[in-house]
Amino acid sequence: MTAVSIDRAQPIAGLRDFTIRAFPEFPLQGAWPKVRGKPEGAGRGRGPIMLDASTTSITLRRLPDTPTAEPARLRSLAHMRRFHREQDIYGQEERSDTWYRVVSGSARKYLMRADGRRQLVDIYLPGDLFGFTSRLHHRFAVQAVAEGTLIACYPRQRVEALAREDSETALEIRMQIFEALERLQEQLLVIGTMTAQEKVREFLFYFHQRLSTGRDDSLALPISRYDIADMLGISAETVCRAFTDLQERGVISLQGPRRIRINQRRGDQNA
Repeated sequence: MTAVSIDRAQPIAGLRDFTIRAFPEFPLQGAWPKVRGKPEGAGRGRGPIMLDASTTSITLRRLPDTPTAEPARLRSLAHMRRFHREQDIYGQEERSDTWYRVVSGSARKYLMRADGRRQLVDIYLPGDLFGFTSRLHHRFAVQAVAEGTLIACYPRQRVEALAREDSETALEIRMQIFEALERLQEQLLVIGTMTAQEKVREFLFYFHQRLSTGRDDSLALPISRYDIADMLGISAETVCRAFTDLQERGVISLQGPRRIRINQRRGDQNA
């Protein structure tokens, strides 16, 4: 798959029904990856989602009484842009005039160091709002991971002005910032206190929790093993060895280059 096409009759963020014809990096098996909240969609107005799946498409229908996931006034400020794989959504030291939300696909936040090393600091999935900074220029860059990643772009000054008068928009921004902080705290725990093998294991557990629909234990990783290495501060070879060891111990089963089944959860005796 090399493209994403979305059938729509009105702006994407406000849809109650839409069909994803192709979703790179997330195989079209199972359910829509959960970005936040409980499996049934409770809280923050996400609402339950009904799914019809086939090998070629996934159709998601929000229940009639479910509010849209994004405040209407915030949604009205967005314009859509599509990015190729490995295309920067914004670069290091670029002016921070815009905020962004992943509509489909995925993106990675990273820093290129002076010695040429790359450090990943976050992964953005559908629904994530990003681009926040107190500086005039971005310290980090954000790059599309999946081909055809669709991004909603919001003018920063207009969103900040809207947040001052619209409590729903202000709440959405606060919750998104809180969630980003929690992701970074989880990453600090993994990077700072664990062995290389433990880092990989906990990373897989964490992403399974973040993407899980509660229907099965399979996990479609949105990033490569090189990305995992750059996120955990270890080598790609170490990541591969950790995958092999976890598979031999029965903690995971490899079902493809990026599809993994979690056989043992965090807290299990042998995990």
